[in-house]
Amino acid sequence: MKPTLTDPSSKKSRTLRIIGEVLSQLLNVPLLSGALITVIFFKLPTDIPNRVGGFGLALLFISLIPLCSLFFYIPGKVKNWPTIIKRQRIASLVIMIISFPIGFLALRLSNAPLIFEAIAVNYTLITLGLIIFNLILRYKASGHTAGVAGPATAMLFFFGLSAAPLVPLIPLTIFARIAAKGHNFWQLITGSVLSISTTVLVLFLYGFNPLSHLY
Repeated sequence: MKPTLTDPSSKKSRTLRIIGEVLSQLLNVPLLSGALITVIFFKLPTDIPNRVGGFGLALLFISLIPLCSLFFYIPGKVKNWPTIIKRQRIASLVIMIISFPIGFLALRLSNAPLIFEAIAVNYTLITLGLIIFNLILRYKASGHTAGVAGPATAMLFFFGLSAAPLVPLIPLTIFARIAAKGHNFWQLITGSVLSISTTVLVLFLYGFNPLSHLY
């Protein structure tokens, strides 16, 4: 017998799904990337060249423009929620894979602080990896866990144990996406591993060392 809307199990499942969706939106990629960029901006020395301009460009191309993908959640005439979610996921990937490389070029041409350029490269590579998994391999690697694990890794890389309180955001995101029925466990782990490994690799390639200066 199928559970009805009045069944306690059905109500519990619906409540968990709503909680999962709310948490997913609070932990989305553009908001967290904006938070990362802002923290780094305030950690940079005030006399570093192009600090303010680099911050503005990084915030625009890595956070604010990708944030526009949330408008694709607006249902309009589409009443099928899974269709809306799929539309928003594809829109996010398309907007990000355009915005991030343009942001990198703008940061490079403006001689912005190297850390902002590294962040743009990092997000570009992670997004490319998500596109390969989601659109080519048809394996739904999680952009949400990638979006949380990347900033958390960068903060731990530079600030060590003082950034440890960010680590629980990763299992919280895993819970949220499972509750929202957006991914299975291994799709969430794949997104996390992709983001963590890419972040560490990019930071090392740009010459940064753990617990080192940001400039």
